[in-house]
Amino acid sequence: MTILELAQQIGLNPKWTSSTQGGEYHSPCPLCGGKDRFYVQPHRQMNSCLGSYRCRQCGAHGDAIQFARQFMNCSFQEAVEMVNATMRENIPFAALKMSTSRPVTLKNPPTLWMTNAAEYVDQAHKQLLKNNPALNYLAARGLPIDAIRQYKIGWSSRESFFPRKDWGMEEESGRAQIWMPKGIVIPSIANGEIVRLKVRRNDWHKDDERPKYVAISGSMNGLSIIGNRNNKMMVVVESELDAYAIHWATQDFAIVVAVGSNIKNPDNLTDRFAKNVESLLICHDNDEAGQKMLAKWQGLYSHAKAYPTPIGKDVGEAIQKGLNIRDWFLGIVSVY
Repeated sequence: MTILELAQQIGLNPKWTSSTQGGEYHSPCPLCGGKDRFYVQPHRQMNSCLGSYRCRQCGAHGDAIQFARQFMNCSFQEAVEMVNATMRENIPFAALKMSTSRPVTLKNPPTLWMTNAAEYVDQAHKQLLKNNPALNYLAARGLPIDAIRQYKIGWSSRESFFPRKDWGMEEESGRAQIWMPKGIVIPSIANGEIVRLKVRRNDWHKDDERPKYVAISGSMNGLSIIGNRNNKMMVVVESELDAYAIHWATQDFAIVVAVGSNIKNPDNLTDRFAKNVESLLICHDNDEAGQKMLAKWQGLYSHAKAYPTPIGKDVGEAIQKGLNIRDWFLGIVSVY
């Protein structure tokens, strides 16, 4: 994939502005929120791959490999394969590509990151419980108040910036701050700790060049696993909100995985569970990106079966149109 395609995958919509380095495309920055200071040059030849990016506001920059690592939580090996990089002779690409068949190993965020994330989520959760419009929106997507409490979903009434060093993180590519947009705060919890944060931006609109969902810098790599690891059914879905809605309705018999991006590969823990469950259902979106996600999972696991919603683009929309998620999944349970 080109760096331009990667940018589109995370929800950016870069616009061509000049022919510099074979073509330069501008968009808002997914890190600092700068309106038009972020640009990608998909045809620029770098040391190991084509494509570069830079933000003139926060200083973030790198090649296509770094883009995949920074914005898509890919491991180095995954990023190399994703952008079809050609490594220099001292790093044999054939050997490196072979290693990409092994799922990425999960790595916890810094302890200070998890401590600060827990405080942020707690405050955001209290804000959400007072925000009736947001509560009504989530209820319509299958997440009533009890589900919101269980998953510690929150609300941020304004965007915030936090020094990376205060969260136990080093400055990276000139970035000194963590950007927290305004919107619905979606945490992932493992062993009682907040290990990932994502925000669904409240001011996003269909023509917005900035992504709808922003993964907060420092979050754990890999995918979010929700539910009882002993359940025999695994449901894989792209959106974290959809994953929580499915789990809320099926938690007595299913484990749910939120991919977060249709092109992300399973991590080592997800891979282990996926191989051992009796039923592996890919609840992909009803669009072209969803088909790509389905193809990826069916290529990895021969027992993976497509299970898109019968109505709507995705789970959230299907619930809004009247689909009873629990009854829908109970229908497939009776088959096994």
